[in-house]
Amino acid sequence: MVKYIFCLWMSLSCLSVLAQDAISWYNSGIDKFEEGNVLGAIKDFNAAIKLDPKMAEAYWGRGSVYAEMEEFEPALKDLNTCIQINPGVGDAFYNRAFVFMAMDEPQKALNDLNMYVMLNPDDINGYLSRLDILVKFGMRSEAYADMEKAAKLKASNPSEFLQRSRIRYLMKDTIGCLKDLNDCISQSPSYIEAYYLRGKYHYEFGNNNLAIQDLNIYLLTNTNDAEAFVIRGECYARQDEFSIAISDYTKAISINDKNPTYYFDRGFFNLQLQAYENAQKDFIKAIAYDHQDIRLAYFNLGISSYRLGQKDEACEQWRKSENMGMDYINKYCK
Repeated sequence: MVKYIFCLWMSLSCLSVLAQDAISWYNSGIDKFEEGNVLGAIKDFNAAIKLDPKMAEAYWGRGSVYAEMEEFEPALKDLNTCIQINPGVGDAFYNRAFVFMAMDEPQKALNDLNMYVMLNPDDINGYLSRLDILVKFGMRSEAYADMEKAAKLKASNPSEFLQRSRIRYLMKDTIGCLKDLNDCISQSPSYIEAYYLRGKYHYEFGNNNLAIQDLNIYLLTNTNDAEAFVIRGECYARQDEFSIAISDYTKAISINDKNPTYYFDRGFFNLQLQAYENAQKDFIKAIAYDHQDIRLAYFNLGISSYRLGQKDEACEQWRKSENMGMDYINKYCK
């Protein structure tokens, strides 16, 4: 994501009339972009540059708008010009890194983020953005160093709190990652992604009811997220509410009907409810879609078949489960 500042403050008393007008056009361009008027913003930046061709910030502003519009060639040209005029405009390096990533040039992006971090050592955004590239390059020690730095730096807006929570989660800071999401939601109660992430973390930390509460909010507006339904279903299953868990898994399967784990888990829940015919269908699907634990899928399929009075089929399925079904074969298949 590109970065923006809102206005350029200079001492107007010591500037020429033309320079003052250029700054006015620049600030007007920033205002128009914030309003969503990208073409008007570009027009105003053009006016600023015409009046003051050496105003680095105007090239930065216009280049940043082009980057947001995904017009990367003119964006790169303007950001290059900004940096040539004034290499101290740190946000130009940050936004040019965004352009380089979009143009699939991660090494150039990394170089720019290195410069941005050097110019802005206390800005969490530089470390968060650089971390993605370091991970991509397999630079683990450098990535971990950025994680440690980002985890300690101040977050000031909802997006930064959310990103820092991800870092703290990776560093196994259970309290810190949840606190960041609490602060994120406190600042922006409509930040729906934060509810999903907090629900996911609560699920992983065993806080099932809290996870369900957050996922309920998230799923009100994200009804096509299969994984969210699965996580909530798992929370219900942990509390032996298998019917509700099955309902959530059924919704997930309606979104992604080729995931073997969804069928396997729903089959297990059906077993708990003694709904053996439904369980049998689910385990057959799990096997058809190559479940990662194929032996266990055959074993559970065998139990479902046996409970339905299909002894021969059950014995054959237990044989396919290899050693896992040996006791059942010895007991029921002679």
